[in-house]
Amino acid sequence: MAAADPTARRALPPVDERGRTVVADAVVRRIATIAAREVDDVVVERSGLDRITGRGLPHADVVVAGQTSRVSVEVATRWPAPLSTVTAAVQDHVRERVSTLTGMTVTAVDVRVASVSYGRTARRRVE
Repeated sequence: MAAADPTARRALPPVDERGRTVVADAVVRRIATIAAREVDDVVVERSGLDRITGRGLPHADVVVAGQTSRVSVEVATRWPAPLSTVTAAVQDHVRERVSTLTGMTVTAVDVRVASVSYGRTARRRVE
């Protein structure tokens, strides 16, 4: 009796018979929120209640339909950052990260600047 060759590979079934990967809306929402946070001039704002509810800024809402998603992001930015530059950077970065990490097509990224912070700039220590 001949032993089976351990290096031999079985033929895979056709792609549409193998199953599918489903990415939950909450995962896409979390990726978009973190991506918005990574953009320069976007600041994290959380009040006492926001820490409990998890609803501070930046915050994302998503609509996922199959392999496409639409993202809405609310951010806070620091003064005097140009809002058009910040929103364009958020749109580009969120679209790229969601697309890269999930494989989804992002049809739109809507950005709303919900707050402008005056005192949240990096402070340097003078010695």
